[in-house]
Amino acid sequence: MDNPTEPIEPSDPAESDLDENPFPEGWGKDEGYGPVPVRYRHDGWVPDRQLAFIERLAECGCVTEAAQAVGMSRASAYGLRRRDDAQAFRLAWDAAMDSAVARLADAALSRAIHGVPVPIFQRGEQVGERRHYDERLTMFLLRYRDPSRYGKWIDRADGTAHQDGPALLLGYRIGRMLRAGWRAFDAAFRGEDAPRPEVEVFDLSPEEARKAKKPKKTKKRGRA
Repeated sequence: MDNPTEPIEPSDPAESDLDENPFPEGWGKDEGYGPVPVRYRHDGWVPDRQLAFIERLAECGCVTEAAQAVGMSRASAYGLRRRDDAQAFRLAWDAAMDSAVARLADAALSRAIHGVPVPIFQRGEQVGERRHYDERLTMFLLRYRDPSRYGKWIDRADGTAHQDGPALLLGYRIGRMLRAGWRAFDAAFRGEDAPRPEVEVFDLSPEEARKAKKPKKTKKRGRA
């Protein structure tokens, strides 16, 4: 397909066998990925159009855009997906969405590592550019990719529960300090107010909470 945005013109059913598998290798009926056996209509979900939809969906991850690219509507795509005999189509749909999400994750990871260029203007003219690194995006990706080291659980970690706990918490808090410093530097560079500092929240155990709420007893002094 040279231009996937144009509606797909199916071939004449008299000149082609609709039972012939139009999907590439690995998408055949024997593997459970054949097209939905719909009744032929020149403006319907013919096998070629189903394949083009799946390919476009894997590229963009948007059902509406993929359906429009093959000259169909979003509602008709979901209608085809709901059919009892469309299990293979549903599997291909889900695989296409997984592929699109993987591409999105790769793009986000690239932005987190390499940053994005931000132009620098002086007196109305661009005099250079700098790289902006999104710390929130970086932390989200770290927590998603390596939750054992960067998960939210570490915010509530007890340093005495592990032999390396104090060192781990020290490294974590140094990282927070560095992040706060870079955010303040970035805000000052852009002429903005310094961001609010992160607040570290401690979760008390039920026993600690009871002790905190329990009033302290004061000793009464006897009269001399």
